[in-house]
Amino acid sequence: MIDAHDYPLHLESTGPKTGVLTSPDDLPKLDVASPPEFGGPVGTWSPEHLLVAAVSCCLMTTFRAIAEMSNLDVVEYSDDPVGHLVREDSLYRIESVTLRPRVVISDPEKVDKAWRLLEKAERACLVSRSVSAEINLEGSVEVSSLV
Repeated sequence: MIDAHDYPLHLESTGPKTGVLTSPDDLPKLDVASPPEFGGPVGTWSPEHLLVAAVSCCLMTTFRAIAEMSNLDVVEYSDDPVGHLVREDSLYRIESVTLRPRVVISDPEKVDKAWRLLEKAERACLVSRSVSAEINLEGSVEVSSLV
């Protein structure tokens, strides 16, 4: 098993507070900018959005992998994460990220198992483990009424 990976990117500035992010990994171009609160344009992904998205996406992919290995049938997964930015000593930082995953499963007997796996995924998420922001998990596990 490989113990290290690289994720190369290329950022090209397109203006004072805007740019285009690309990758040699054949990913789609992504317009990025300062958020509107810091003079950037409305409607463009900011580093702040991308940091929150990285934490949320990592939880999802980690949970889905653990759930698959644990034979847990996940019918739906969604999240409404929020990053909280604060100013400390004249510098800004994302102080916390609150994750609100909604997990829908098919088996009512596995609700506790789904919770355990969600908590395990939160502890194992490599992005959460890589940032200094506090990560708060406020999830829900529901049983599908369609099954």
